[in-house]
Amino acid sequence: MSYIRFFFLIYIVLFSSGCIKRENRVVSLPKERIVYVNRQPVNCATTIHSQTPTPPVIMMGESQPIIRQTINNRPRRFNFNSIYSPYLGGAYANNYELKQFIEEMVSKYRFKREYLYGLFSTVNRDTLSLKKYNVYGKPNKKRKVNSIGSWDRYPKFVTADRVANGVKFWRDNRYYLEKAAYIYHVAPEYIVGIIGVETNFGRDTGKHRLLDALTSLSLEYKKRSKFFKKQLEEYLLLTREQGLNPLEIRGSYGGAFGIVQFMPDSFRTYAVDFDGDGIKNLFDPADAIGSTANFFVKKGKWNPNIPVAMRVLYNKKRFNALPTGYKTEYSQSYLKSLGMRPTSDFYGYRGPVSLIKLSKYDRDELWWGTKNFYAIARYNPRDYYIMSVHLLAQAVRRGYYRR
Repeated sequence: MSYIRFFFLIYIVLFSSGCIKRENRVVSLPKERIVYVNRQPVNCATTIHSQTPTPPVIMMGESQPIIRQTINNRPRRFNFNSIYSPYLGGAYANNYELKQFIEEMVSKYRFKREYLYGLFSTVNRDTLSLKKYNVYGKPNKKRKVNSIGSWDRYPKFVTADRVANGVKFWRDNRYYLEKAAYIYHVAPEYIVGIIGVETNFGRDTGKHRLLDALTSLSLEYKKRSKFFKKQLEEYLLLTREQGLNPLEIRGSYGGAFGIVQFMPDSFRTYAVDFDGDGIKNLFDPADAIGSTANFFVKKGKWNPNIPVAMRVLYNKKRFNALPTGYKTEYSQSYLKSLGMRPTSDFYGYRGPVSLIKLSKYDRDELWWGTKNFYAIARYNPRDYYIMSVHLLAQAVRRGYYRR
């Protein structure tokens, strides 16, 4: 008995010192996940409290690690199986067009019907988006473009704060702007100009849930129902392709999103993974910069060898002699014969130009635009928008180079 007591005491001493320890436990978790707790081996010759155990490694099944990568605090790959319903509910539960759309997505793109039922059962009618398009509520009265003073009334984007934000954005993202200039040959200031006009460099990307806005507009805005159904289709495809949660993405009342406000079809056509992290994320400056440059080149046919616009002087207060707008085209010599005087040498450009009129309260302001002016128009086909991008781009460039 004395020997038994002796060995028992030795066992207690060794166990308490860590030289003898229990085997690692394997704990089963739901959904076939296993947590393996791997501790560093304990050396009896060293002090126990100096050992630092390695953190737990979470494994899927028996071999594949779960890699958690996030975008705007969201998991990179969304679990689409988490959305499921055997029937269609929500604001448009009894809408025949939506049911037909779901069946088309099932047959054309092999979406699971139960997934789409579950997804659209969460939709809320976006009355604010419908009001913006005069589908719901009192119609918005808009003054005619190019009416007297319309340029003075147009929102001002070239402000001290926005220019300062643009300079900071350029400095913070200089690497990717220079990379875009090298690959796509697009001047950095015009990429900055687009982002500045669209969202003030990411400060206002929109608060509408895209699924609500696109569904509401596609079903109720009959005048443009085909367009918004196409955008809704593209939205479902891009979220599946990129592994994004379709319930969380927010943007404008018209369905544009990201700091450059791409519509879903533009995203699928022109968005690029510019930082090489494996996903196209337009809320990230790097991807937004590369995608905008890609858009300018592929859709706008950007030409790096010509300028964008130049102001010209005219000896009368109002101009009504010719049609104006980014789609017009005239020779410079012809416009000069009408009394227009360039304010610079236009960087040596002598090709055809469009004639742009900005109507102010006291007079009309005239500009000439090149094919690059038209390239910006492919982003938003409004003269005042294009001029805002151009003016902001030039102001930020001067601020960046301190000229």
